[in-house]
Amino acid sequence: MKWVITYHKDVEKDLKSIGAFAAKRILQAIDTKLTQAPLEFGSPLARNLAPLRKLRVGDYRVVYQVTNHQVLVYVLAVGPRRDKEIYSVARKRL
Repeated sequence: MKWVITYHKDVEKDLKSIGAFAAKRILQAIDTKLTQAPLEFGSPLARNLAPLRKLRVGDYRVVYQVTNHQVLVYVLAVGPRRDKEIYSVARKRL
């Protein structure tokens, strides 16, 4: 079963800010991993971000939400792993 991927409107800005090569690699990971098994590849977040998951792609992190009954993955934010602000950005975009 293939999952449907939707993106928050600001993810495009996130991808532009990290550069074309890294953005292409991240989109490729989303297409190959999250469309096939988003619960298998990503790991859950904790506390107030519990409904969200994260996927590591090199030095970057993809934060997303899975809606099982709609077979839907909603990508909220993309950013560097070292920058913990990515989680607050994702929370605001919920």
